[in-house]
Amino acid sequence: MPRRGCIEMDNKADFSRKVRPRSDMANTRNYILHGLFFLLYSLFKYWSFPFSNLFRFAVIRLFGAEIKSTYISDGVTIWFPWLVKVGRNCSLNQGVNIDGYGGVTLGDGVRVAAYVCINSSDHDFSQPDVPISEQGMITAPVVIEDDVWIGNHVVINRGVRIGRGSVIGSSSVVTRDIPPYSVAVGAPCKVIRSRKPAKA
Repeated sequence: MPRRGCIEMDNKADFSRKVRPRSDMANTRNYILHGLFFLLYSLFKYWSFPFSNLFRFAVIRLFGAEIKSTYISDGVTIWFPWLVKVGRNCSLNQGVNIDGYGGVTLGDGVRVAAYVCINSSDHDFSQPDVPISEQGMITAPVVIEDDVWIGNHVVINRGVRIGRGSVIGSSSVVTRDIPPYSVAVGAPCKVIRSRKPAKA
């Protein structure tokens, strides 16, 4: 049973990729919602005085994000906030960019350092005779479990699950799942050691 008020990790999440037509993303409803969201959010996005994160938190939550007690630094950008879940005691630092189109879930105690990019979608380019701009979008959810630390300038691609207690080194590119309690670095990101003590 999940702890009260916490984000429940969906261990049965569908991580299969889905190809969606561009009209599914670039429709009138999404244009209007994003227009209203960014119109209001831009008033507070770059404020850096004490407690300004509370204004950003309130706007993101107003537009449907399932977000608990989270520090949101200046310059954070969230697309499709209504498809984003963030647990308790998390921090999103300066310049973090989250693409929520395919679904993004952060557990409790997640630390996301400056200029991290979390992508739950990207362009389909499977048809060489069709301009990429006219092809669909490929989506798959991103799940970052409890107590994970993501270093500066990390890129996390769609369909990835980062296990509980893991550390991702700065400037890494995460293209596949990371097991719990791992230290992983590089582009592409690879596990270099476990945080768990070796058994005697």
